[in-house]
Amino acid sequence: MNKPIFKIIASTLLLIIGFVAGTFHNPSIDETKNEIVTSGPDFEMIEEVTNEFVTAWIKGDAEGCANTYSENAVFMVPNQPSYHGRAAIKERYEKMFNQRNDSTRIEMTETVKEVIFLDDWAVIRGSGYETRDSEGANGTYKWIILSKKQPNGKWESVWDIFNDVEDVK
Repeated sequence: MNKPIFKIIASTLLLIIGFVAGTFHNPSIDETKNEIVTSGPDFEMIEEVTNEFVTAWIKGDAEGCANTYSENAVFMVPNQPSYHGRAAIKERYEKMFNQRNDSTRIEMTETVKEVIFLDDWAVIRGSGYETRDSEGANGTYKWIILSKKQPNGKWESVWDIFNDVEDVK
C-alpha cells in the first residue's frame, strides 16, 4: 500500500475514533445535573432570586416582582386567566398592591424545597406562607416554577404556577 494514502487513512480513522470517543465522554458535565438538588451553589442562586421576589412582594414593589420573570413568562394564578409576559405580570402585581391597606404589616416566606437542574433550565418546587397582621389573615401555598439561567447568570421564571392550600383573606 502507498505510504501517503496509508497515513491519510490512518489519520482519518484516528480522527473519527477521537471524535466518537469525545462525544461520549464529557468530564465537564456537573454530576448534580438532571437530579433533584437540595443544596449547593446553583441551589443557593435559586434561593437568592426567590428572596429577591419575597422582598419586593413585602414592599409592594410590582416592578421588583416582575423583574424576577423572563420577558415572555407565563404566570398561572388559581381561578384566573394566565398572565403572559413580564409587562402583564407587573400590571397584575400593581393592581394587587394598590388594593393593599398601607398600614398592614405583611410577612412572607418562601422556601425552595428542591430543584431539578437541566443545564440552563431549572424546575423548582417550593412552598410559602403569608400573614397580614392588621387583617388577621394568613395562608400557605405551594408552587412550581420553570426557570432559565440568563447570560448574566441570573435565573428568571419562565412558567410560574401555584395553588393556595389555605386562602389569604
